[in-house]
Amino acid sequence: MSLSDIISACFGGGSNASSERQAPYLSADDAAQMPLEVFVQRSLESAPSALGQSNAFCDIFRKHINSGANAAYVAQVVQDSLTRLASNDTDRAAAQWACQILALAAQSSAGGYHPPQVQDQNHSYAQAVGSDSAGWEMPQRQQHHKPPQPQAKSDVYVRSYFFPSEESFNALVQFLDSAQSTLDICVFNITDNGIANAIIAAKRRGVDVRIITDDEQLKCKGSDVERLQEDHGIPFKTDNDPSKFMHSKFAVIDQRAVWCGSYNWTVAGRRYNNESVICTSDPETAHAFSSEFNNLWNQFS
Repeated sequence: MSLSDIISACFGGGSNASSERQAPYLSADDAAQMPLEVFVQRSLESAPSALGQSNAFCDIFRKHINSGANAAYVAQVVQDSLTRLASNDTDRAAAQWACQILALAAQSSAGGYHPPQVQDQNHSYAQAVGSDSAGWEMPQRQQHHKPPQPQAKSDVYVRSYFFPSEESFNALVQFLDSAQSTLDICVFNITDNGIANAIIAAKRRGVDVRIITDDEQLKCKGSDVERLQEDHGIPFKTDNDPSKFMHSKFAVIDQRAVWCGSYNWTVAGRRYNNESVICTSDPETAHAFSSEFNNLWNQFS
């Protein structure tokens, strides 16, 4: 059974199941216009819509698969999406394991699954496949999974920006404005209202926004993070550890592109400081930063 058959079966069955989470509506016409990764994410977020239009959604997915989409990469996108949507650690673990099963099934149908070889007799099979002594999967940051199918070269970009610069600032705003389904932000602080407004605009157009920031900076004068939650319902988490900084500075849109560098999302960073940034749609890089964000999100309170 191929991954296409498995996911088609998932879309086609269990329509009587109910969910407490309020899922947004997604039409088949809109779904048909989405690239594969966005389609998978949005259809999972809007699962009742997918079930209610099962034949159309299955046809859309089959077209992606028949166009050469990599099944293992699809399984990883499904796993990341289900982990994000899960409401507790048990559901997250179940989602991760279910997607690993799907990936193994896809590998098997494509020519057989070959277990990893244990070269050192002092290491167990569980260590070889990425599990600790208690049997839990190791954090993804230690495994460094690579999405197996890169985009075509013409679709991948790597751009550099430097501050202080209004041109570079406008590039950041355009980057945030291009988010279609998810926007994950991990920064030391946010005090620039221009950036805050772009985040609010993303939330208003239906983008799922999450923010991670430093616990000490959260209380600094001018910080916008708590206001974004209180006034606009944008969730945030902090490292909750005054002995160290949450000093990462990156953002991931739709799990497909990354903005990262030294630039603090502050007025000083925009107008006075010497800062440098890279923005890229390289799939491997986007996947790594998306996994890192999810690791931190699950770790922090």
